[in-house]
Amino acid sequence: MNDEAKRKQLKKYKAFATGLFVLMAIIFIITTILLKSNNSHWIGYVRAFSEAAMVGALADWFAVTALFRHPLGLPIPHTNLIENSKEKLGDNLGSFVVSNFLSPKTIRPYIQKLKISGFVGEWLGKEKIRKF
Repeated sequence: MNDEAKRKQLKKYKAFATGLFVLMAIIFIITTILLKSNNSHWIGYVRAFSEAAMVGALADWFAVTALFRHPLGLPIPHTNLIENSKEKLGDNLGSFVVSNFLSPKTIRPYIQKLKISGFVGEWLGKEKIRKF
């Protein structure tokens, strides 16, 4: 997937999430108005659901935004974590990969299963190779 396709997909998902937030806001407003004239329990449940959905959406937006930049441009402490710590994160990730996936202890069983000498011998035994 190229960068342009990723941008389009991100834009689509942002629009979808914003649309759901707007839908919940509209439902919240309608149910708030309905509760003044009708005291049905189901209206209260729908109102509470839409309110919880809006709070959850705002919390998710803030959490994701706070990882990559300052929300609303405000330099709130402990935000923009990725940008501020990317070198440290990269070093830690590199160390983790080397110590957990690229150590002789973890690689040796896979190398022993390869049986490279048998593969090379079989390849050299093929007629096309011998004519070369």
